[in-house]
Formats: sequence, structure tokens, C-alpha cells
Amino acid sequence: MSKIHKEQQWLYHDGINVSYQYYSSSPTPKPAIVFVHGLFSSKFCYRFMIPELLEHFDIFTFDYPPFGDTDKVSTYHYTYRNFARIIIELMDDHDIPKASIAGHSMGGQVALLCAHLFPERVDKLILFAPSTYKKKASRVMHMVSMLPFFPFFIKKYLYKKGAYQALLQCVYDPQTINKEMLQEYMRPFLKKDMFHCLSKLIRDREGDLPSQHLRDISTECLVFWGKEDRVLPVSLGYKLVQDMPTATLETFEQIGHLLPEEVPAILTDRIKQFCTEHRQATS
Repeated sequence: MSKIHKEQQWLYHDGINVSYQYYSSSPTPKPAIVFVHGLFSSKFCYRFMIPELLEHFDIFTFDYPPFGDTDKVSTYHYTYRNFARIIIELMDDHDIPKASIAGHSMGGQVALLCAHLFPERVDKLILFAPSTYKKKASRVMHMVSMLPFFPFFIKKYLYKKGAYQALLQCVYDPQTINKEMLQEYMRPFLKKDMFHCLSKLIRDREGDLPSQHLRDISTECLVFWGKEDRVLPVSLGYKLVQDMPTATLETFEQIGHLLPEEVPAILTDRIKQFCTEHRQATS
């Protein structure tokens, strides 16, 4: 493989700086994939997959607010719609008319919404145990999250649970977790404004797309799910592909929720096949 060209860049979006990275192995443009991370995660989670995909694709990863290196501003509107807009703004800034969107967990719901709102901009959907069928916060939770002490409650809860226990819930094999993962997944939560932003995210987040909107998505979609997922059970995957006639589900034995960390090589092989088979058929 030729030398990887990677740029750390910033997208100015609704008054904040969004951190993203652009990867390309050659000056000639290739089909683009935008990767969207999950809740409490960052673009770091795709580090194993990117090198294996660069021969075939130009790749974008970004930290949607308030995660990763992106600004943590409590006045921002933390909605799926805004996160989907970041994807389109990234594509516009790089003159990309159409890209495949890949999303894990909550990032999967962002990818679905992007395909729903901007179908002409999305080539294919690739979903890793996407968040589905979750409703928006109840009125009571919305009110509680506005109380002054609530950010401190979130901080206390997350610190008591700890990064290791949180990651342990997300993987099937504990040996998947290493020091680098612990440090990187914990790093954003050391920022003082993070917990105020999380409180705002609870209030702002819309519910997941309902079945009638999922049925309207015509984008070809490949869904991956671990059968030992304790965060989002695989039963959601079976329901999702019933609602999306263009979606295909692949499941993995003895794999948990954090698929990009647990089976990156298998995912990259299937993505290359999935995203190139249509072009080969029409060439």
C-alpha cells in the first residue's frame, strides 16, 4: 500500500469546531466513506479498519459534539439532525456529491437519519449494531436534566462505573480491552464542560426513526450485529431488516456491541465487497 495521507482538520459548524480526519492513499479521488462513532466514543474506534480500506476508499472520521476532540459547548443543539448535517457539510467542503455512510450504535442512527433526510447524497449504508427504536427522553427526564445538580450526578455515575466496566459491558472478550482503549475512551470525560453537554444531549436528542420512516429509506444497507450484544440486543437487528427492505443483516457468534474493536478485519472485508459489487456489476 502507498503511504497514507492523513490530515487532522476542523469543520466550523454552528459556532463550534468539529474535529475530523481525512484519509487518502493517493491524489486520485476514490469513493468516499464517512464513519460515525457511537455514544461515549470517538473517531478513535475505527483505527483498525481504516488502513485496510484505504486502497479502495477515501475516508472521513469525525467526533460529533461533545465527544472526542470536538468543542464541548452547552449551548449547542445536540440532535441527530445536526450530527447528520455535519456529514453533509464535510462532504460539501470536500466537493463530494455522494458517499457511503457507516455508523456504530448511536452513530448508526445518525447514518440512518442522514439517508432519510439526504437520500441523494448517500450511496450505501453500513451499520454496526445501530441504535434503533429508542424514544426521546421522557418529560420527567427532560425536567430533571435541567436541574443544576444533574451534570454532577452524571459525572459521579460515570466515574463510579469506570471506563473499564463500561467497556466490559460492550465487548464479549475482556482481553479486547487494553490500556490504550481505556485512556482514549476516558479522555473526553476529563474535560470540565463535558457533563453539562451530556445533560443537554439528553434533552436535545430526538427519538430514533420510527418504522414508517425506516421503510421509506431506499438506500442499500448492510447491518452487522454481535449475538452477545448486551447494549443493543440482536433482536433489534432482526426487527430493523424487517422494516428496511433494502437491508441485509449479518450476525456474529461470541461478539458483543463494540464491533469495530472486536472484528475489524471481517468488517473491512465485507465492506469492500458490499461497496464494490454494484460498481462491478454495472461496469
